[in-house]
Amino acid sequence: MSNRTFPDVPPAIESLAVEAHDCLTIKADRAAVTLARAVVEASAKERGVTKGSLIAKIDELHELGLLRGHVKEAAHEVRFGGNEAAHGDLTPVDHEAAEEILTLMDEVLNDLFQSPARVARARQRRLERSQAPPGPANAAVPEGTAE
Repeated sequence: MSNRTFPDVPPAIESLAVEAHDCLTIKADRAAVTLARAVVEASAKERGVTKGSLIAKIDELHELGLLRGHVKEAAHEVRFGGNEAAHGDLTPVDHEAAEEILTLMDEVLNDLFQSPARVARARQRRLERSQAPPGPANAAVPEGTAE
């Protein structure tokens, strides 16, 4: 399978995203893009954006500052790809297009969950360092000795 992980994504959404990548590895491309669309919608709901169509949800995520402009467009591309498969249009999805859609889905997950979590961890480590008592690394070197 794909061996993809999304450690900072809520488990239910991570499971969908991993399953989408697993579908891609076996060239179940329509299934992959349909799941990618579901990941975007579930992610919006997880972030508190629950009203309206997926178009409106994606736009609201951007308006709230949760998606950068180009990632908003990525989310819409995932939506377009998923809609073609989900609405029974039976449009073929080539493997390269499916790979691209899942890459865009990954960008959405990064903006909504993974990047904010990385920043929060870095901030927490910095705060812990600033509150830590001085240790041997911070102690003054005695006069007359070399470092």
